[in-house]
Amino acid sequence: MIRRLDGIFGHRVAAPQRTVGLVGLDPDGWAAQTLAGFVGSVALSPLMLLPVLVYAYDVKLGFGPDTAGRISSAALLGLAMATVLVSLRTKHWSMGRVSVVGMALMLFFSAMSLVLQDLTSFFLLTFLAGFGGGLAQAAVSAALARTQRSERAFAIFTCFQFVYPGLGAWFLPSLLEGGWGFDVLLLCQMALIVAALGLAPVVGAFRLRAELLAADQEPHPDQMEWALLLHLPAALSTIGFMIYGASNGAIWAYSEGIGRLSGLDVTQISNIIALANVIAGVAALGVIWLGNRLGHFIPLIVGILAQLLSIWILVTFQSGAGFLLGTMIFTIAWAVVFPYFLSIQSDLDHSGTVVAFGQFTNLIGTAAGPSIAAYVLGGDGDYVSAMNISMWMTVLALVPMIAILIIRRRRLGH
Repeated sequence: MIRRLDGIFGHRVAAPQRTVGLVGLDPDGWAAQTLAGFVGSVALSPLMLLPVLVYAYDVKLGFGPDTAGRISSAALLGLAMATVLVSLRTKHWSMGRVSVVGMALMLFFSAMSLVLQDLTSFFLLTFLAGFGGGLAQAAVSAALARTQRSERAFAIFTCFQFVYPGLGAWFLPSLLEGGWGFDVLLLCQMALIVAALGLAPVVGAFRLRAELLAADQEPHPDQMEWALLLHLPAALSTIGFMIYGASNGAIWAYSEGIGRLSGLDVTQISNIIALANVIAGVAALGVIWLGNRLGHFIPLIVGILAQLLSIWILVTFQSGAGFLLGTMIFTIAWAVVFPYFLSIQSDLDHSGTVVAFGQFTNLIGTAAGPSIAAYVLGGDGDYVSAMNISMWMTVLALVPMIAILIIRRRRLGH
């Protein structure tokens, strides 16, 4: 199976590489990084639009809340499986070709969902659409790791990942209530996928460095990606990213309940969350200005400490103002920390293997976080205990990242 995929996506298949059109853009330029960030964010639609999609599956298609959650989980499973697959072949495959095929698959299976809406078909189609999106987003993540200023590339990518769901939370629910119902949501999503498919070749501009590509000819090349991932700093970074995803997922999944605890209604909560996402997306662009002036570790550590402060505010000040302030700080800090996590992983490996696999572990953590919080949440909705669990996971996420910093300084003889 892998050999067959190598035949489709391998570098020899993609060669000779064209230098015209989108593929000819400067990978360290604004245009290529912005277009690639857009493609990767649209590919993550099953995650970006998760609350809206769950509502649509539940209310508009009538599957019920439990089944709606399982359908969304199928899409996230597809995303995760494709991400780990790409992460294990980053030195073997052309990321440009992977992104185009991934977006084409996502478009095809999304279009099929307009026609086949029985439960069994919907499970399969959402899984396959998610798998296609996973191929594309993993290719984008790996490609951006090959840039000279990775923090800028990942800041642009992160900006899209916050603004997209923020705008979706504002506009899509009102469209769902119109005459077309679920179909209008899917058509809007497909319009973005078509645009992303047309732009996906830009990922081919982020070529693997010559010395890394040459390593592909070494004996036992199938072991190369695994060797990178088992390197201690790389393994620690992916573990830290997974725990960080779990801590964020525990808060984000229950943000509506936390808002109700503060005395707000659903509309007020949704507006605050949407506004926080958009502001956080703009704040992520501040990483472009900051760059690596302070290195990658100091902004990451400060951002995580800011998230701890935000959770403390949510626990201590259970009011509308407390929820607004806590949510804003939490989301903005998240948008700053995320690109620095990816930049640290990019520093460890410029092929994109560690970054792509880190995206996989972060997805797993984000999916596991709500379940971990649910263990203490109970039937009575003990959101304070859930937030306390998130605080501990946030602290725990710092441990492996500080360990990487210590290892690096020892190797440099500091």
